[in-house]
Amino acid sequence: MPYCPNCKENFEMEISSCPKCNYKFENNSESEEDYEWVIVGRIMDKTSADYAHETLESYNIPSVVISESGFFGQAGLNLPSVTGKGLGQFQVKVPKTFLEDATGVLDMILGENWEKEDK
Repeated sequence: MPYCPNCKENFEMEISSCPKCNYKFENNSESEEDYEWVIVGRIMDKTSADYAHETLESYNIPSVVISESGFFGQAGLNLPSVTGKGLGQFQVKVPKTFLEDATGVLDMILGENWEKEDK
């Protein structure tokens, strides 16, 4: 299980850079662009965010869900956001090379029940 020494976060999947702070782990062979993590969008509730993560993984799209509330790391709570945007939402992040595919999957499974990241 990878551990990021920069933001002190553990991740359950094998990754080459931290999706939270973009710290690049040593001993990875992927190109830097392959694992530049970007936000696909935000989902309001934890259950839907977990469903999105599981579905993306089933399509072989690496993903992580990070709570914007800042409490309990990746698990998160719907408490006021540390970013000041109302209730804490859940960021869904994927490697940049999977952004288009991930957007299509989330549109398919969540419809209008998620907020796409403006790029």
